[in-house]
Amino acid sequence: MNKNTAPYSYLVSFIFSVIGALMKIQHYPFSEVFLSLGIIALIIFIIAAIIEVSRSRKISDSEKFMWKVGFIVFGAISGLVYLVSARKRIV
Repeated sequence: MNKNTAPYSYLVSFIFSVIGALMKIQHYPFSEVFLSLGIIALIIFIIAAIIEVSRSRKISDSEKFMWKVGFIVFGAISGLVYLVSARKRIV
């Protein structure tokens, strides 16, 4: 996968999710489409981030396991922490 897949897919996920939520609150049509695209982009981010963490040689196996569980269970929250603070150290 490309080196920039994880950050861009997280950004796309965030943008589509926010737009979809605002459209849903205002009862606009096709808000479900934006929310679905946000979820699909988040799944792409989770897969890309798990691949990045798995291929890293800079962190221990226990930390790799922690990141993988965090991505699967907490998704967007652990993704934000990963992109803001830990990605520079891991990749």
